[in-house]
Amino acid sequence: MHRRNATLLAGTAAAAVVAMLTAAAAMRPPDPTQARLTAPPALTTSVATTATAAPPEDAGQGVPTAADLADLVPGELSVVVHDRRTGRDLVSHRPDAAYPAASLVKLLIALEALRRGEPAGVVAELLSRSDDEVAGRLWTKLGGPAIVTGWAARIGLTSTRPPEDPGEWGGTVVSAADLARVYRYVLDTAPAATRQTVLRALGSAAPRSADGSDQLYGIAAAVTATGRAVNQGWSCCDPDRLLHTSGVVGDGRFVVVVLTAQRAGTSRASAAQRVTAVSKALSGAFGWS
Repeated sequence: MHRRNATLLAGTAAAAVVAMLTAAAAMRPPDPTQARLTAPPALTTSVATTATAAPPEDAGQGVPTAADLADLVPGELSVVVHDRRTGRDLVSHRPDAAYPAASLVKLLIALEALRRGEPAGVVAELLSRSDDEVAGRLWTKLGGPAIVTGWAARIGLTSTRPPEDPGEWGGTVVSAADLARVYRYVLDTAPAATRQTVLRALGSAAPRSADGSDQLYGIAAAVTATGRAVNQGWSCCDPDRLLHTSGVVGDGRFVVVVLTAQRAGTSRASAAQRVTAVSKALSGAFGWS
C-alpha cells in the first residue's frame, strides 16, 4: 500500500456493472490470476438530471434520518445519495465535511491520466487493482497537487484540496458532496472514452486490492442487485481510522458516498461492518439490494 509515515494505507476498490461499448476502446484484460467479481449487466449513463420539488415516487420509502445513520457509526460520518433522474440529493448528512481521501483520490488521478493521453491499460491497473505503485508513479509524472487543483476547478469541487505533503497523494482532502460531483462528471460530462475506461476498470476489480486487502464492504457488501459501480478507500491511523465507500447504483440512477473517520483503536473489521450497516440502511430504503 501507499506509505504515509509508515501508517497511511490506501485502497480503492470497485464492484461495478459496465457494458462493452466499443471494441476499439477495449483495455488490457484483467490479470487472470486475480479472482474477479461477477459483472452484472450494463450500467445506464443517460439518466435525466432535471430537478424536481417532490421526492421520486419509486425511491426512498422509509429513508433513514441523519440521526439513524449517525447511530450506526461512532465517530464522524458523512453521507450523500444523489438521484440523477431528479437532480436532487435524497440524503445529505454533513456533505461538506472534509476527510482525507485515501485511495478515492485515484479517481482524479485516473481522469488526469486519461486527459493527458496515458494508456487506458495503465488506468485500468490503477483502478481495478487499486495499485498504489501506479498511483504514485502517475501522481509524480502528472503534477501531483496540480491534479487535484485542476480537477477541482474543472468540476467545481468546493471542499477538495491537495495534501499538505505534496508527495502523499492519499492525504488529498475531499468531501462527500465533492465526490458525488466527480461521479456525476464521469457519468454525465466526461468524454465517452474516459467514461468507458473508468467504469470498465471499476467493474473489473478483484475482491482484494493489489496488497491483498479485503474490499468487499460498504456498498459492495450491501448492494447485490445489478447496475452498480463501487470505489473504496481506507487508511489508518493518522490520527483516525478512515473507511470510505462510494459508487453508483440502481443502473446508474443513484450516486452514493459514505465517508467515515472512526477511532484509531477500532479494528478494520468493526469499521467495515459499520460502513456496511449504513450502506444496508440506504439500500433497504431505496430498494437497491
